[in-house]
Amino acid sequence: MAHHTTTGLSTVEMGSKNASELNSEFKKFFTNDALVYKSYVLQGHPDKIALLTQLLDKHEITYGYAGQGSVSGYHYTTASNGSMDTNGALVVSTNQAKGKMIKVLFEPDASLEEPLTYDITAWSIPYAYGLEAVASKNLVAATQAKTASNTENTNTTAAGFIASWNTMKDAHFLAALLQQNINVRFTEKKLRFGGENFERGSLVITKSDNKNNPNFYQKLNEIANNHGRTLFASNTTFGDTRTDMGSPDIKMINAPKIALLKGDGVSSLSYGAAWHFFEKQLQYPVTHIDTQSMSFSKLARYNVLVLPEGRYSKLLGEEQIKELKKWIRSGGKVIAIGSATRSFLDKKGFDLKNNEQDDLDDLDDKQSKENLTPYDKRERESVTNFITGSIYKITLDASHPLAYGYGDTYFSLKQGSTSYQFMEEGYNVGYIDGDAKSVSGFSGEKAKAKLKNSMVFGEARMGSGSVVYLVDDVLFRSFWEQGKLFFANALFFVNNNKFTL
Repeated sequence: MAHHTTTGLSTVEMGSKNASELNSEFKKFFTNDALVYKSYVLQGHPDKIALLTQLLDKHEITYGYAGQGSVSGYHYTTASNGSMDTNGALVVSTNQAKGKMIKVLFEPDASLEEPLTYDITAWSIPYAYGLEAVASKNLVAATQAKTASNTENTNTTAAGFIASWNTMKDAHFLAALLQQNINVRFTEKKLRFGGENFERGSLVITKSDNKNNPNFYQKLNEIANNHGRTLFASNTTFGDTRTDMGSPDIKMINAPKIALLKGDGVSSLSYGAAWHFFEKQLQYPVTHIDTQSMSFSKLARYNVLVLPEGRYSKLLGEEQIKELKKWIRSGGKVIAIGSATRSFLDKKGFDLKNNEQDDLDDLDDKQSKENLTPYDKRERESVTNFITGSIYKITLDASHPLAYGYGDTYFSLKQGSTSYQFMEEGYNVGYIDGDAKSVSGFSGEKAKAKLKNSMVFGEARMGSGSVVYLVDDVLFRSFWEQGKLFFANALFFVNNNKFTL
């Protein structure tokens, strides 16, 4: 308290002595003529654009929408110069009071004078929200308003309904349906009904699956309208192609009973992010179990166990691993986030092994070089082994339920160089094929090299159950919006087809 008092008084004193310069510098802060990029133009799913505008509104940043045409500049998807159609695109200009804040939020790759930092070094909004974007050196014209189109669902006679699966709003809609005891299926194949195409992961809700629900149509329409979801109503369960609503490729979603670990060994930050995800975003019930009172008799009540980042060596010893395997084989599902994946490293049946890369230097030679590094340079030399919150481009297997709602690529926020081999028997859903490609943030050379040919997201089957590995924490600080659907997919879709009606 004494130090803070002294600092406060010193700040007032020096501010008084330098009042003129402070005012001058404060004024300069709001002069944005020297900024390289004048406009950031973004296209993407309306849900994602709406989510971004909520963030902009919260920070009192103005924006608009472009008309027909195209824009050229730095294209975030390709990490190079490119162009994009502007029709209806969201435009955020730096020509406003908070221009420098916009630069910080949207800049493709933040420059670092000092790589030694405790925090992440990449956070670019287009990657975090999963949007196609171009940073332009020109001011792009935009209107201030966009006409909203709302479609109200009222159909009460259809044989079945189909809803797309693209964003967390769709996951929130599904969570609400399950809590209202409405039976829902999801498709593992692309569908075509009434001339409309639907991607994998689309939700299928039929009258026949809900024949014992007297208020089925009323409940379904009400929930869909409350969540702003448009339902495609089909008068037949027969598709335009060979996949009908009764196909085995359209699988029932069983409402998961979820346990979330907390307490000793669990990262409080990761646990807090997961808790916030369930309570504030997905709005789906979860039971919190303390690691000190964890028992496998308790776990029998649940079919999903979420392990936030943490160290579980005390909790998952040899005997406990045996018990956990029994639970998984009987139909349980473990979702391991970030560092929690290490708990299953080299353990039989979990198909998880470190990715060892051959070093170009001889080990003894490398050790001797490190030992000769001067004391005052040792810390700086160590940054070659660090990745401090950098964005990497990874490849996705879009046919796997864990990747539904995504394309064949994804930009992932990496907080370290943890690297696992491709699984031999499991599903490598998200992975780095060949040399790792970072698009933003700091990565040490050695750390980046370790990521070559590595698994990022995967599923290992064990009996009737699964272990889902999310090596990159998709819930980190709850700001990487584009990653959250992976977690929802893990909860609702991955290996969730045991018939329990």
